[in-house]
Amino acid sequence: MASNPLVKETFTKIGVIQALMKLIGHEDQSVQEMSALSLANLSLNSKVVCLDIIQDEHMTQLVEVLEDSSSPRILSYLATVIFNIVKFEALREQLVYLNVIQSLSACLTNPDTDVCIAACKALAALVADSSAREELMKTNALGSLVSILKESSNKEVLRKAAWTIGICVANEDMAKELNKNGALRVLMDMCTNDIQGVSNLAVVALEKLLHYDLAAKYWHMGALSQTDVVKDGFYDTGAHKPGDDFKPIKFLLDRKVDNKRAVLYVSSLGTDPEPADMKSEASTTGSTTNVKTGRGTAKGKKPHKAEEKKEEIPEPEPPKLQKDTGKPRVDTSLREYIEEATSAVSPLPTQAEQIAALSVYVSNQMGGPVTSIASLSYDLHIAQIKADLKTNVIPIGLSNGAFSTTGLYCSKFWLTELEFPPRW
Repeated sequence: MASNPLVKETFTKIGVIQALMKLIGHEDQSVQEMSALSLANLSLNSKVVCLDIIQDEHMTQLVEVLEDSSSPRILSYLATVIFNIVKFEALREQLVYLNVIQSLSACLTNPDTDVCIAACKALAALVADSSAREELMKTNALGSLVSILKESSNKEVLRKAAWTIGICVANEDMAKELNKNGALRVLMDMCTNDIQGVSNLAVVALEKLLHYDLAAKYWHMGALSQTDVVKDGFYDTGAHKPGDDFKPIKFLLDRKVDNKRAVLYVSSLGTDPEPADMKSEASTTGSTTNVKTGRGTAKGKKPHKAEEKKEEIPEPEPPKLQKDTGKPRVDTSLREYIEEATSAVSPLPTQAEQIAALSVYVSNQMGGPVTSIASLSYDLHIAQIKADLKTNVIPIGLSNGAFSTTGLYCSKFWLTELEFPPRW
């Protein structure tokens, strides 16, 4: 009878739904179970029944049972009821106010597969609502979803969890939270999973996750797409090696200076808490490089008078990083480059000329033409900067082209700053 729309409508008129809702709080667990099953069947594809359920005075009782019940069957039936209601957009907001997100989040840690599957389906449908996303971020639901992918061996549970994560990562804040919970590594591992349907969903979720974290994308794929926009906060940790985990910038900042490859960081905006003069000199093989500007003077070439003048001024102590903010200090050299490039490129009449001029400018600032084999060695230059700044994380404005990939994201960053279309 529950599959007949006319029967469902009749049941709402004669008070069957209200009676079943009342029985959800019955002391006998078997009565609760049968009531929940009946509501799950009756609410399927029926807006009339769903509206009757959500407007019933016992709806708060249903949410409480969903959170507190120890019966897997009751939990899976009630989560299915929520899923059936959520499918109707007009009713979603009312569910959020009833604190149903918290109850569904608790269901994700239940060892029963049916409960996990039903909860995943309901949450995936709910996150389409902005208020639901805000509530979800207050719970540990995203961490629980990642844990399911790590620990579950059930194919259907894995598929539903991967599907739910794939929907959640469409939101930037949720994508970042998933990353904090280790979703990147888990999804990378799942992409090679032989379970049919799971690996495909993991690939889709991973692509969406990397869309909001270009640093992770560059680490994982070794490239950026034409439409990727490099902004402040981007950093390059080097090539991805099998078994490696992507490290957050806070971790890299806190790590002691070592002989590993330096991490390049884009940070051109913000306010310095102290004088931002980063001027000091580091000797490299075949060149002398100013740490502030990253510009080198080849051996045998006479420095400009302005540079001679600057050298007479006592060198200030290199600034410390803003570790309390979890970010390196502002890269004043990069900021200067951007202002200089803007004034040089903007007056050019056509976009093609502007792009060409910018390319030459970036090339020159990132090291310029190679004049000798000795000029390719930047080890001493980078080691000096790391020692001066007391960190492995260095601003790209100081790198002086020490890394072959620097020009790539420098160009993309400058193109963004000068408001060129992303495809460039």
